[in-house]
Amino acid sequence: MTSNSEPAVETAGLVRSFGSTRAVDGLDLWVPRGTVFGVLGPNGAGKTTTIRVLSTLIRPDSGLARVLGKDVVADADACVPG
Repeated sequence: MTSNSEPAVETAGLVRSFGSTRAVDGLDLWVPRGTVFGVLGPNGAGKTTTIRVLSTLIRPDSGLARVLGKDVVADADACVPG
């Protein structure tokens, strides 16, 4: 059982690059459970890349990413319902 004080989404130093382009560069994020969180920014800010990492569609190059306490790389199957 998990505590309500644990975040729904957590990243620390998240990095994802495509060739020489760093789409996500050291993102630190902490979203509390039971909240609504929006991701805003200009084109090319890394919004879609971040969501794709968090939904296990792509792997991060480095850093930590957890969804409901599950690591998106080590526990990828547990992160996605179904």
